[in-house]
Amino acid sequence: MKLNNFLIFFCLIFLISCANFKVAEDKLCSFPKEKLEKGGLVNRLINQEKLDDSYKKYICKDFLGHRLIYPISYSSKMKFTIMGETIILSEKEFRVSRITIKDNKFNQISEENLTRIKTEREIYRRKITSVSLKKHQDIKFNLPTKGIISSEYGVKRYINGSPRNPHLGLDIAAETGTTVVAPENGEVIFVGEFFYRGNLIIIDHGNGIISTYSHLEKTFVSVGDKVLKDSKIASVGSSGRVTGPHLHFEIILLGTKVNPMLFL
Repeated sequence: MKLNNFLIFFCLIFLISCANFKVAEDKLCSFPKEKLEKGGLVNRLINQEKLDDSYKKYICKDFLGHRLIYPISYSSKMKFTIMGETIILSEKEFRVSRITIKDNKFNQISEENLTRIKTEREIYRRKITSVSLKKHQDIKFNLPTKGIISSEYGVKRYINGSPRNPHLGLDIAAETGTTVVAPENGEVIFVGEFFYRGNLIIIDHGNGIISTYSHLEKTFVSVGDKVLKDSKIASVGSSGRVTGPHLHFEIILLGTKVNPMLFL
C-alpha cells in the first residue's frame, strides 16, 4: 500500500514538473545570438534590478530570467549604454555601390509623386513598427528566393553619383518570375504597390519580427492571410526603382532594420 502511494506521489510530481518545464519552454526568448555590430543585436540576461519600464518592449522573460533583446541600428554609435549595460560595437567596413537609374520618373520626381512617396513612407513606418505579441516563428529563417545575393546589408549607395541612404536589406538577384516564399510562418499585414519599392508584401512573424519583400512581379497573398514557412507568396520582378529583376528582402526587429543574415 505504501509503495502504491509512493508511486502515485512520484507520478504527480513528475507530471507537474513536466508541465512547468513546458510552460517555461513556451516562454523561451526565441531570438538570434548576440552580435555586436551595426545591424546586429544585444541578446543577454540582465539583472532584475536594472529593469526599466521605458525599455519594456526590449525585455523578454524565460526560465533563466529577464533577457535584453535590443536591435542595433545602422546609425547607432559605436559605444552606447542601455539599461546599465555598456555596449561596444565591432568595427565593420561596408562596401560602396554606385548605380545608375535612367528612368526620369525617378530622377525628376513630380509633385504628385512626392506627395505619394510621403504617404507611402508613413504607411510603411506604421506597418514595420507594429509589435505583435503572437509568436509564429522559429529563429531560423529560410532564404525567400533562389538567386545571387547582389547587395548585402549596410552597403553605402550612390545613385547617379549622389550619396543616398545605406542599403538596409538583402538584395537577391533572380530571373523575373522566380518564386518567392515565406521564410517562416507569419501573417500578411500589407500588400500593395509603392513608388520606390514597387509591389510590396509585409509579413508579421510575431515577437516583434517583421519581414518585407519589394520589387515583386506578382503577389499571391492578401492581408490577413496566414502563411506557412516555404509557402509561395509572390514572384521576383523589377517593379519600382530598380536596375534589374531582384528581391529586396528586409527584416525589422522591434521597429529597427537589422541584418537579415542574423536570421538566416
